[in-house]
Amino acid sequence: MYESFFGLREPAFALTPDPRFLWLSETHEEGLAALFYGITRRKGFILLTGEVGAGKTTLLRAAFDQIPAETESAMVMNTAGLGPLDLLKLIAVELRIDGEFHSKVDYIIALNAFLLERLEAGLNTVLIIDEAQNLGPELLEEVRLLSNLETGTVKLLQIVLTGQPELRRNLASAGLRQLRQRIAIEHHVEFLKPDQVASYLAYRIGVAGGRYEEVFAPGSEATFYAFSAGCPRLVSLLADRVLLSAYGKGLRPVPPSLVDSKAKEMDAARSEGLTEPIELELED
Repeated sequence: MYESFFGLREPAFALTPDPRFLWLSETHEEGLAALFYGITRRKGFILLTGEVGAGKTTLLRAAFDQIPAETESAMVMNTAGLGPLDLLKLIAVELRIDGEFHSKVDYIIALNAFLLERLEAGLNTVLIIDEAQNLGPELLEEVRLLSNLETGTVKLLQIVLTGQPELRRNLASAGLRQLRQRIAIEHHVEFLKPDQVASYLAYRIGVAGGRYEEVFAPGSEATFYAFSAGCPRLVSLLADRVLLSAYGKGLRPVPPSLVDSKAKEMDAARSEGLTEPIELELED
């Protein structure tokens, strides 16, 4: 709506996990390297955690843009309330494993045969379990057992567990120590630091075809950080609302006063429980 007014080809701050818009801060760069290394070297278990809105899903998509095409992935996203058999059914559907399966053993036999065929063809397979903090001990133990699918020299299935920080606390419990000991690679995605906000905004504007100095006047970066506490999703959310408001007022570049007033308005809405559902429902 406001793109042409600010010289943009497309929205710069859409709240979708588009890897083109992933600005590689140090924490995101390390996470990308960890994912690439763990998956391509067949390390087995990989753990990726971070607060809501830190960019975990975007990071995963960026990693798979770089991973060789012979790697196939299955992503299980809706983990709340799943049982062991439900999990195996979802994995089979994601990997397009056909057949008549009536028990966990049926699924495991079919999955093992499928993975062996892929290995013999020089192919790699990755299972991504998103929002894994929702998995109870029983289901996490089932995930651990999937890591037993291996030959004498290589893991047949690479497993990436992603989730919020409580996932790390869950895995630290005594009952899950066997699973914890199998995690070969782990990374926690941090929020932006105050001096990184301008680079984040400028990068996304640049990807959208614009120039930072033509969109935002100097001096608003501190407000973006104060509003978001460094959460990339909240920085983008505020930027999108600010640009829409500036477009309506015919202001370009956006003055710090408008960023400040919009941040206060959105803070007030949050404190009153009026924050729009889109903040909570979009992927990390």
